[in-house]
Amino acid sequence: AKPSAAKPSAAKPSAAKPKVLRQKQPPGVFDVGSLDRQALETFVVDDLKQPKFRAKQLREWIYDKGIDDFTNMTNLPAKWRTDMSERGLTIGGTIAGTRAEQISQRDGTIKRAYELRDGSVIESVLMPYNDGRRTACISSQAGCGMGCTFCATGQMGFSRHLTAAEIFEQASRFSRELRRRGERLSNVVFMGMGEPLANYNNVIEAARRIHDELGVGARHITISTVGLARGIEKLADDPLPVTLAVSLHQADDESRSAIMPVNKRYDLETLLSSINNYQRKTKRRVTFEWAAIQGENDDEQAARKLGKLLKRHSVKDAHVNVIPLNPTKGFSGKKSSNVDTFCRTLQDEFRISATPRVRR
Repeated sequence: AKPSAAKPSAAKPSAAKPKVLRQKQPPGVFDVGSLDRQALETFVVDDLKQPKFRAKQLREWIYDKGIDDFTNMTNLPAKWRTDMSERGLTIGGTIAGTRAEQISQRDGTIKRAYELRDGSVIESVLMPYNDGRRTACISSQAGCGMGCTFCATGQMGFSRHLTAAEIFEQASRFSRELRRRGERLSNVVFMGMGEPLANYNNVIEAARRIHDELGVGARHITISTVGLARGIEKLADDPLPVTLAVSLHQADDESRSAIMPVNKRYDLETLLSSINNYQRKTKRRVTFEWAAIQGENDDEQAARKLGKLLKRHSVKDAHVNVIPLNPTKGFSGKKSSNVDTFCRTLQDEFRISATPRVRR
């Protein structure tokens, strides 16, 4: 699990309380949106007894126009639209409903707690930026088993892996909403609840659908990890060229193990070796997430320790995102006063780009 931290924005967070919603679909529904391109064609032809081109029409309505109500798909036969609804077919029914929603009055960030069909609750966020980007932050697990001490999700414990459809639907839902108002989803980050590389196959399947069906460029899909070296090795060999982000937060084993138990399994030597191999194979930049903890890892000395670590392991193309820490048990979330100095030290002394982020 990554720290409960926010992504870049120039705006301050809203203090608005979450709006509690109770929008649920009836049990027994079948989500057409859970089917990938090939599966949808097979379903339309074999189960619905319709010609193959109907599948293409459905995809256009769902993914190009953002329509999730069959009655509004006006170029489909009226009887077929009625039949699909009566049969319990839905678009998006993989998510049973929205448990709560909070919309920032400052920057328009939308935070949602979704309830899944088995009652599990996950979180997703849509972040708009002034430059036109629309970024979805989505979950890959219900809960998380990584146990990071600064992360609210890590303190909850692990419930289960999400299916590929449950992961995809979080992004697809935001995409449909944006399409309906003439906008598009531009970026997706796997930085919500859970450890993506622990649920590797479902995450990669969802990422491929986000690329193929929602039109999000592979380089604009970021998969974040606490440092599962074996998963990084697998990602290096995957043909989908997504961006890798690694939650680092400390630059020595003792300090990192104290806040991230995964470091006892994959220490920094093992982790950085896998990253070095990843870069050798892919020639792609790696982003490091660094939660700034006031007085612990946010000064010039900490920056120099990080810079030396990356240089020693020949990490040639790296970017460091210095992110604010949200309050959790054991951490106050007090804003670091040294972030600018930390970033400047990395840039000036090690030529490693670093960006301070603002809490959303």
